[in-house]
Amino acid sequence: MIKLLWAMDENNLIGQNNRLPWHIAEELQHFKATTLGQTILFGRLTYEGIGHLLPNRKTLVLTTQPDYQINHPDVKMVTDLSAIINFYYQNPTENIYICGGQQIYQATLPVADELIISYIKGNYKGDTYFPEFDLIQFTLIKTAEYQQFVIKYYKRKEQN
Repeated sequence: MIKLLWAMDENNLIGQNNRLPWHIAEELQHFKATTLGQTILFGRLTYEGIGHLLPNRKTLVLTTQPDYQINHPDVKMVTDLSAIINFYYQNPTENIYICGGQQIYQATLPVADELIISYIKGNYKGDTYFPEFDLIQFTLIKTAEYQQFVIKYYKRKEQN
């Protein structure tokens, strides 16, 4: 399954200089709990913005730079997003969590099976926004309320 996972403020802001515009410990704990032991995909700039390896996950880093290297057994460089999407589309028992950035979200939103969105309360300053999207193709299946944010879980509606 292709699952998109992101946090955004009330204006759909997701980033500032390839980093999160906020620091909310509970939301970071949610990200960690959701992705531990899973395969996650980042764009190169988003990965570099994190600044360190996220342990106990298989990390795919999408780049257009074929000579870009990260020497770690849990990190794989990839240059073909469509091949990754096709693999997970054809293997629905395998999960991948798409974790940014904006261009990767835009490319994968049309094929996403699930969305996990942290709606951060308030407005922040930043430079990167989540692409426009419509939840009409999704069903809300669960909500979790926190003091500074709300997590909503959506599943794509079955096609007739």
